[in-house]
Amino acid sequence: MNLFKKLSGLRLLCFCILTVLMLNLSSCERDSGQNSYPKLLVSGTEISIAEDEPNGIAEIPMYFSFVPQSGGSFEYYTADSTAVAGKDYKGISKEKLSFKPGDTYVILRVEIMPNTERIYDAAFKIKLGNAENCVLPAGELAVKILNVDYQTLVWSDEFNGGSLNTLFWNFEKGGGGWGNNELQVYTDLKENVHLDSGYLHITALNLSPDYYTSGRITTQGKKEFTNGKIEIKAMLPEGKGLWPALWMLGANFSNVGWPYCGEIDIMELLGHEPTVSYGALHWNLNGHTYVTGSYTLPVGKFSTEFHVFSLIWTPTRIKWFVDGNQFFIKNRTEINGFPIRLPMFFIFNVAVGGNWPGRPDQTTKFPQHMIVDYIRVYQ
Repeated sequence: MNLFKKLSGLRLLCFCILTVLMLNLSSCERDSGQNSYPKLLVSGTEISIAEDEPNGIAEIPMYFSFVPQSGGSFEYYTADSTAVAGKDYKGISKEKLSFKPGDTYVILRVEIMPNTERIYDAAFKIKLGNAENCVLPAGELAVKILNVDYQTLVWSDEFNGGSLNTLFWNFEKGGGGWGNNELQVYTDLKENVHLDSGYLHITALNLSPDYYTSGRITTQGKKEFTNGKIEIKAMLPEGKGLWPALWMLGANFSNVGWPYCGEIDIMELLGHEPTVSYGALHWNLNGHTYVTGSYTLPVGKFSTEFHVFSLIWTPTRIKWFVDGNQFFIKNRTEINGFPIRLPMFFIFNVAVGGNWPGRPDQTTKFPQHMIVDYIRVYQ
């Protein structure tokens, strides 16, 4: 009798163990089946999109972890957070996004609406669900709309002190042509760079035949920015062979060099064309490449009165202005490879000679001044 009970108990124990093993095997088979579906991958669970996206459409690519062997789909809809549907973006109540066998990615699209009343970043959510033949990255994605109505003053120099503020600026010195066969030697002497009555003066001098001095200052390592609105009020020199510039270089210049660091020219002028201001980008794309635009004053010259040179730099585009008049724009898609999302520092200088303007001639009068009233950066 006791032996019978022991055998019965043993059978029961074996049955229980077998049942557990079968359940675990079934679970493993389901897990294996789930893992046979490709996972959709995104850059993160929070995606940042500028409110000035070209055509107003934000595109969020979602890549498959491996190429799907069969078609499938998933559903999504939007939900407000600090961003409001109908004001900041076009709400979606329910959409279905399908894919085919062999696809490597899908693109989730949401319409972004510029909202000039909002001057801060805002966010909304994209809810994901009802996946068929794929694995979703998460239950939801957070989308941050980056404000580009830059109105908060984050840095300025009004040049009101007795000398250049070296907490902001560096002097660059020396000759050697600076890569452009320029003729001047840059110094830190007051004759070439000084402040007077709330203005910065950068002065080009011709001290003897074929000997020129000038000034070049930078904010490298001290004031470097990514994105924003930049305003510089200045009056420019005039004369054959003069080349004043207000511009920017990538903060990684010391490590990667030019043109890999990227360059933004807010203002350049050729002294023999005192009514024309240029804006440009330079970068590396299988070698040095560039784009440029120009603005011509309807009346007057840049050498006889002050003008405001502005740049609006967003994650998706760069726009140039003179006195509030836009004259040049480049979208990110038009400048493939330009380091548009990396910080840059400012350079103010007056070159003499060089490949672009050529040498001064007998009509060029010295001294010549670039006079700057202020620089202001808004974000």
